[in-house]
This record gives sequence, structure tokens and C-alpha cells, in this order.
Amino acid sequence: MKKTAFADMVTGIFLMLLSAYWFHEANKMMTVELGLGPGDYPKVVSTGLFILGFILTVQSVIKGFPKPDFKINKKAILRLVIFVAVTLAYVQLLRTLGFLLLTPFYLFFGCWFFGYRRLVIAAIASVGVTAFVYIVFRMIFMVILPQFRLF
Repeated sequence: MKKTAFADMVTGIFLMLLSAYWFHEANKMMTVELGLGPGDYPKVVSTGLFILGFILTVQSVIKGFPKPDFKINKKAILRLVIFVAVTLAYVQLLRTLGFLLLTPFYLFFGCWFFGYRRLVIAAIASVGVTAFVYIVFRMIFMVILPQFRLF
């Protein structure tokens, strides 16, 4: 039995509960008669997240019911808090600095923070992913993403 079986089971259950909540909230969004409405994409994502959480939970239970391991990894918790704080700052700054300007830095930070040390590739990927997401959402889905505005 692997050491992370209990954490995997708890994470899987948490993901299933979270995705069920998101699906419920997406059902409250406006519906359209023809085509996709604003709640359809969150429903697809939450369904996928539920399935992955279910698989993670089942895998951990199949290998033998995991024993609780309540060792607290302070370094991991600190890293989680730092990344959540950076994500919240990103969301707040997005209104002012805009998607195209801020997102490459956020993605690059994520790569570096989680241990990817090929920084040139991380920088290229960050810019490329940002451009791809912008083009898909702006040109195909016609969703206006936050833009830079100083005043």
C-alpha cells in the first residue's frame, strides 16, 4: 500500500463534493434554447472533476482501506498558502493589468514554484499558452477577457 493512500482517498472525496457543488451552481445559470449556455462549460468541467475524484477514491480503497495518517507537512502547507495567496493576487490584479499582460507571469511563476527549472521553456510555454487561451476565448467563444487599463 502506498503511503499517500489516505490522502488520495480524502482528496478524491473532496473533489467529488466540490464538483457536485459546482455542478449545482452551474444549474442556476441562465439557459439558452439553442447552443451552449453559460452554465454548460462549468457542468462539463465539474463532471470530469467528479469522475477523476471518484477514480482516485476507488483506487485508494481497492489497494486496501487506507489508514489515517495525520502527519502535518508544514512545508507543504506553507507552499499551498503561498500559491493560494499568489492566485488571489492574480485574480485581483487581473481587473487592472489584464489577462494578456498578467497571465504569462502567473503561469511562469507556477512552473517555477512547482519545480520546473528549464526557465526558457517555461517562459515560452507561458506566453504560448496565454496567447492560445486568449485566441480561443476571444475569437472562437467571443468572450471578452479582462484588458489592461491603468485608469
